[in-house]
Formats: sequence, structure tokens, C-alpha cells
Amino acid sequence: MIKNKNHLAKDENGDVGIGTLIVFIAMVLVAAVAAAVLIQTSGVLQEKAQSTGKEATTEVSSNLKVNAVIGNATSTSIDALNISVSLSSGGSEIDMNQVIVKYINGTKTTNLEYSATAANGTYFMYTEDRDVAGTEGVLSTGDLGKITINLTGTSQELLPRASGTIQIIPEKGTMVVKDVIAPPTFGTKTKIQLFP
Repeated sequence: MIKNKNHLAKDENGDVGIGTLIVFIAMVLVAAVAAAVLIQTSGVLQEKAQSTGKEATTEVSSNLKVNAVIGNATSTSIDALNISVSLSSGGSEIDMNQVIVKYINGTKTTNLEYSATAANGTYFMYTEDRDVAGTEGVLSTGDLGKITINLTGTSQELLPRASGTIQIIPEKGTMVVKDVIAPPTFGTKTKIQLFP
């Protein structure tokens, strides 16, 4: 059996002209430009991904947690709300100066800002039942705070069987919404648990 062998003729030479050199250099330049564009694009995308990840982590972990809502009752209405708040697990500090509280009773919406001294028609009062970090007006990990809304000052007293909505909007993180419904009668109680 005879094996087929490929032989180069002695007169065949490789094509090594200036045209081949130009084509080779052009291919190298195109590859270098493409690589530079890919590297730059991946760097920009990485920066955006990191900033988006930080923002998403802040949004998820910096939430206020409403533990309870207690109403101060008279014989005819609830005239103030005491909202017990703390930080969710892994949350970062929340400056109450930057928090906005909205109270909605179905016909009227009131925006309230922070006050360290008194709750009235335009302010909510924030006090701390437990202040681990010792920073006044800042809710830190381990702190237990209380937001007080004066419903009489906002002309939005909670009547029997009436409902209202509390929205707490921190500077970072998601808005906390709690609906409260007054019981049919108050009896002789002066403190009424509305949540949980």
C-alpha cells in the first residue's frame, strides 16, 4: 500500500509581501481598539453595578420597623398617636431631622417634620425610650424610639370606627405604611393599642 505524501515543490515560496504586512498590522490595530473599548465598557459597568448594589443594600437594610401604635384616647376620640419604632436588622442610622411623617385620615393629608420638644399641627415629636449610642434625634441599632403625632393639632382626631394611615418616609430606605382603625367604643381606656 502506497501512502500519499504531500510535497512542496521547490519553487513554491511563502507570500511575505508588504500587502500581507499591512493586513497583519491592521488586524492587530482593530483587535487592540476592540480590546480597549471592551475594557473601558466593563469598567463603567462595574462602577454602575457597585453603586447600584450599594443603593439597593441601603434601600433594603435601612428600614424603620414599627413595633406598636398606641392611641391616647378621650371619651369621644383618639387625639394622639404614639408610634414605637426601631431599626430593622442590619440597618444603618436614621437621622430623624430628615424623616417626614404623613398622616392621612381619608379627607386630609398632613406632612409633619421632626421636633425634639413638642408635637403640634406641623411637627411630630421623637423621643427615645432606649438610646444605646447616645445620639439625640438619631435612631441607631439597638435604640427604641417613639414618634408622637398630635391629631388634635392636625384637626384629624380618630373617631370610633374611623381609620387613618401613617406614612413614615426616611431619607434612605423605603417608606413604612401603617393603617390604624379605632375600635367602636373607647370605654374608660385612655391608651388604646391600634397596632399590632
